Amino acid sequence: MSMQDDIERRCLVEAVEDGMATAQLRRQHKATGDLAVESLPTVYRGTVFRSALEASWAATLDSLGIAWEYEPEPVTLPSGARYLPDFRLPEIGAWLEVKGDGVPRVEKAIEFGKHLACDCPRFACTCRWPGGELVLIGHPPRPFHPDLFPSDYDHRPYWAKAIASRNHGGHPSWTSTRGTRAWLGHCPACQRATWFDSPHCRACKHRLVGAHGLESGNTEIRFMRITGIAAPKDPAPDDNPAA
Repeated sequence: MSMQDDIERRCLVEAVEDGMATAQLRRQHKATGDLAVESLPTVYRGTVFRSALEASWAATLDSLGIAWEYEPEPVTLPSGARYLPDFRLPEIGAWLEVKGDGVPRVEKAIEFGKHLACDCPRFACTCRWPGGELVLIGHPPRPFHPDLFPSDYDHRPYWAKAIASRNHGGHPSWTSTRGTRAWLGHCPACQRATWFDSPHCRACKHRLVGAHGLESGNTEIRFMRITGIAAPKDPAPDDNPAA
């Protein structure tokens, strides 16, 4: 067995184990009714996430090569409120708060972002992270539309396009709590994938002259959607038990 075959086998085993754990958690899950769209616990790489959207964002970060820590530690905001961020991205000085449909509350994330931002001049920042630590809001993905890729999908029938759209994870969508654009790109100096909203790489401070930054929802990036495995239904009672 080659090394690649061994990696693929371990990934498959891990995915099956995650799916089984997800099914068990969802079977035990009690809906609260507090949200317009109920969040379902989902397991990814052995970590239990509060929702499939959070697990999908973790998988998307992995696909980009961005290190993450899930719910690392609660913080006390300047207002005195307690806040538990979803993701810390330690290698690029950033945080990611995931918000799904029907979960509009972003006040704490915005306050957290303002608290971590610095007051340095935009082009003369001396902080460890350019502009201070960056807080992003991760949204549900932008849907995939085959019509945006005519060379790949124009020759396909409608039903094939519908299947492709349904099976595609979509494209990552985000906003910055700073109220400015944040681009996603690769630094040519340190080769890290990073979000940035200034002319410098957040990881190594290399000046990103001519760097190719992608905006939220860009079709060049694929969102790695994880749905988990639906919990099996309880067996129906036997209406005609054997005598």
